[in-house]
Amino acid sequence: MRHLYWVRIRSRRLLVALLATLVYLLLLTVDAVRFFSGHATAAELVQFGFSTFVALLFFAVGALVWLYARNRLVAFFLFCFSFTMMMSFAVETGAALLNDPLLSLIGGVSSGLAVFLFSVLLLLFPKNYLSWSYQRSSEPNNRSRSSRQHHYILLLRGYLLVLILLGLIVLLQAVFRFLQFSQLADMLNLFANSYYVLALIGILATITVSYRRSSSLRERQQLRFFLSGVILTFAPLLILTVLPAIWNPSWAVPGRFSTITFALLPLALGYSILRYQILIFDTYIRRAAAWLVGAVSLVVLGYLVGTLAGTFLSGDFVAYSVCVIASMAALGPLTWWLAYQLTDRLFFSEIKYYRRLVEQPGQLSREKLDISSAARLITMAATNVFGTQEVCLYVLDEDTGHYQLYPPLADDDTSEAPRRSFIQRMLQAISPTSSTDGAVDVHLSLLQNIDWLTLHKPILDIIERVTSAERPLLLSEASRPETARPTGLRRYLMTTAPLGFDPLLAPIRAQGKVIGVLVLGERGDHGQYAGPDLEAIALIESRYSPVLETARLDAQASRQVAILEVLYRGVSAASGAGKAFQSVEEVVAAYTKIAAAAVQAGAGTWLYHTSDRRLQHAIHVGSGPELVSSDVSMSPRDSDWSSLFYQGESLQPWQGSSSEIPSCLPQAHHFPFAWLPLKGGKQHMGVLALTYPRPHLFSPEEQRVLSMFADQFAVALENASFTVELRAAYERQKELDRLKDQFIMTASHELRTPLTAVQGYIELLEAYNHNLSSERRAEFIMKAHRGCDELTLLVENIMDASRVQVDTENLNLIQVSLLEPVTHITEMLEGVTRHEQRTVNVAVPADAYVMADELRLRQVLLNLVSNALKYSSPQSDIDITASMKNGNVNVSIRDRGQGVPPKDQARLFKRFVRLERDMNSPIRGAGLGLYISKRLIEAMGGRIWVESTGKVGEGSVFTFTLKRVVLTQEMSESALERQRAL
Repeated sequence: MRHLYWVRIRSRRLLVALLATLVYLLLLTVDAVRFFSGHATAAELVQFGFSTFVALLFFAVGALVWLYARNRLVAFFLFCFSFTMMMSFAVETGAALLNDPLLSLIGGVSSGLAVFLFSVLLLLFPKNYLSWSYQRSSEPNNRSRSSRQHHYILLLRGYLLVLILLGLIVLLQAVFRFLQFSQLADMLNLFANSYYVLALIGILATITVSYRRSSSLRERQQLRFFLSGVILTFAPLLILTVLPAIWNPSWAVPGRFSTITFALLPLALGYSILRYQILIFDTYIRRAAAWLVGAVSLVVLGYLVGTLAGTFLSGDFVAYSVCVIASMAALGPLTWWLAYQLTDRLFFSEIKYYRRLVEQPGQLSREKLDISSAARLITMAATNVFGTQEVCLYVLDEDTGHYQLYPPLADDDTSEAPRRSFIQRMLQAISPTSSTDGAVDVHLSLLQNIDWLTLHKPILDIIERVTSAERPLLLSEASRPETARPTGLRRYLMTTAPLGFDPLLAPIRAQGKVIGVLVLGERGDHGQYAGPDLEAIALIESRYSPVLETARLDAQASRQVAILEVLYRGVSAASGAGKAFQSVEEVVAAYTKIAAAAVQAGAGTWLYHTSDRRLQHAIHVGSGPELVSSDVSMSPRDSDWSSLFYQGESLQPWQGSSSEIPSCLPQAHHFPFAWLPLKGGKQHMGVLALTYPRPHLFSPEEQRVLSMFADQFAVALENASFTVELRAAYERQKELDRLKDQFIMTASHELRTPLTAVQGYIELLEAYNHNLSSERRAEFIMKAHRGCDELTLLVENIMDASRVQVDTENLNLIQVSLLEPVTHITEMLEGVTRHEQRTVNVAVPADAYVMADELRLRQVLLNLVSNALKYSSPQSDIDITASMKNGNVNVSIRDRGQGVPPKDQARLFKRFVRLERDMNSPIRGAGLGLYISKRLIEAMGGRIWVESTGKVGEGSVFTFTLKRVVLTQEMSESALERQRAL
């Protein structure tokens, strides 16, 4: 509806301008037809062209103001004045040179109306003195002021009424002249002259009073433009034609030349009205005005020099020429400079005023300022220049790429309330307010954190338009999409009054780069921002942007130095004073904490395992989010072993591969992170990842520092790995030495006992052979044989331990019925169990088949059952059970002996390990049976362990697992035949 209303209003204005154009063309045609009906000289042609041009200027300026001026009453009277002046100049040639009655009538009526309209225009602009604007009040001062205002308005209206009456008489005189009633027309000369004199006095009085009563710099400036236009228009005519004609008519310049400056009057009037609607071009207009004033001044100077030289050197042409040239060479530059200064001082004094406010001495007395101090200077300068308290400055933060408010708002400072309210209104105006959840979240985040101008989509578009524009933009302009931007003159003219809250956004640049955005609220005089204000902003920018940029660079350098200092101190403290890391984990924990503290974000480390070529999570510290879940491992590719700094531009999480992130990451969010591989030479050690909970941009210097730290981290990891490997090798060597000593001790202890028995019985036989009975001799020989058998068994166990590696590599895995080797072992040990009055309980399913080497399986069962017999008291039972679970068969051998203490269970399956209590017991053993059994079971794809409370009488349960085999019918028949064969 608003656009339809604008089109309807603008179409009316265009229609009026079109009708005025038709009138202009009609008058010009009539004047040309009558003027060119006879012979015209070259001077007359020039005069016709000049009149046509001035008429066109008046019409163009009047139409421009009529179409675009916000003050419609002023626009109407200026358009009427320009229209009447256009009519007067359009018929000037025919009326003056041909004395055409009709054209003279039109010219006379137009001139009379133009004087009246100009008088009314001065009463309406720049301040409306005809409006009844006082308010009734009971206070004495207000009542007296209202009374005076009432009298002034009555006086002005009476003045206009007299002008209207006299103007009607002037119109009547023109009609009488057209009807050739000369006597009647001459009788009205006194009233006509009175009309022009009264109008001239009123115009001068209005200008004087308006200038003295003007309350703002803008009103005075508009009056100066009014006066400058009048002075530049009539000064050449007065100096070159009127005064010389009175003094010496021979010196007078023809009026057709001295009235050329009449073309400046409509330009001055139009620009003074539209000046504070123009959003650009003020600098160009100042330059053009200076050139015009300089050109007019040089013409006047040349005329005066020529006239004076002709008076004194009229008889000597050479002396006359030298005098004129020398005088112009000496006085011309001075005159041009004075004209330029006069233009700035009189016509554009507000620019000088702004410059004086901006360049106040002492504001930059400090050599070094921080960002808050520099921003405070800029906001104070804007406040002084524009008289507004609604001003804030957002400075670009290099670390995040967002704009931060400077100086920051103080929560406990009540004086900050107006600025806080202004910023909240601005953010509320530019934030999305749609009903979608995402938009509401953006809106709330903006209003809650007003210290940051977060670059959500609407704000990002506004900032981009502001930074790419040729001039500062109002918020209403920057918020428009590309398709809704104004075209034509509306790009440079504010044609409508601002609707509500509409601050000005001005980019602050340094070295061609936008480093901040200055936001200005309503001016102190409640006016609209225009061309002079934009130039004042440029002055503020040129004065203070280097200071702000220096402060930003200092802050950025300080942050880099702080990061370097934290990294250096952390590394020095971690590796200094002869301290050595005891493990890789200590290195990872120390360096990860150092990185998190330096960047004030999150740091996580993944270690690379060459066995499975995967990255496993080791640690995460700091405030940043985790890159991936700690229970997720990653398989890096060759391309992933390069440093990568992800800015996190995307607002949505992604899945799958991307050229901007490592391919091994399964998923990541929009937060920024640094991916720093840890490489020791050609060896891959792991990855250090730095994650930021806030937006972050990685500068080249920061990237270099973090990469250097990652290299230091990798060196520390590599050194720690070497240290751990050396320590492990040393521990292995110590373990081997210990095992060697234990083996020697165990072997000597275990071998000495049967060897002593053999030696003793042989000595007894040697000494008492003839005295012994045959039964006794046979007993000694049997016991000596038994000792030899025990020695043989011990030696065979030692040999089995030495060749168990070879045996495990040459296993023949087949489907074996578990019941067969169990039955075989129980039958083998039947003599022992019968002698000790034991019961061996076997609970093994007949359909329990396993994948194993049958011979080695019997060896394992023999070792476990023999241990159960040796380490349990006679007459106690032995249980052999089997259960099938999860594709495996679990075989358990349980005894009722002393059990195994929990602290000794972990080392029970190592070589030459026997419990302390068994070393001095009569039970013989080399500590190799369980070690051999463990190696064989693992070689067959199973595992073995012990369960025991360590309490006497509860015994131990040794369990091993083997892969179960489910036989088909054909395999079952083959196994049955095999059993029958056995």
